[in-house]
Amino acid sequence: MKHTFKMPLAGLITTIAIITLGIVDLAFVVISGTGSSISNFMINVGFEAPMVVFTMGYIMGHLTGYMRPEGISDEDL
Repeated sequence: MKHTFKMPLAGLITTIAIITLGIVDLAFVVISGTGSSISNFMINVGFEAPMVVFTMGYIMGHLTGYMRPEGISDEDL
């Protein structure tokens, strides 16, 4: 049985935001070097306030973690 996938608005906005952030980060790295990347910022913040990095990781895990789509059973997988 073929299932069509329609992304909810929150998922679409989150996906667009993550892709846009990646493009902006790439532009900063190309223009200013790796010292201006989001990764470098998170590493530096992690040494000062590890809870910030933990919270960001928790949120990203929550946003990208697997959730079974509605109407899909184990037999359909």
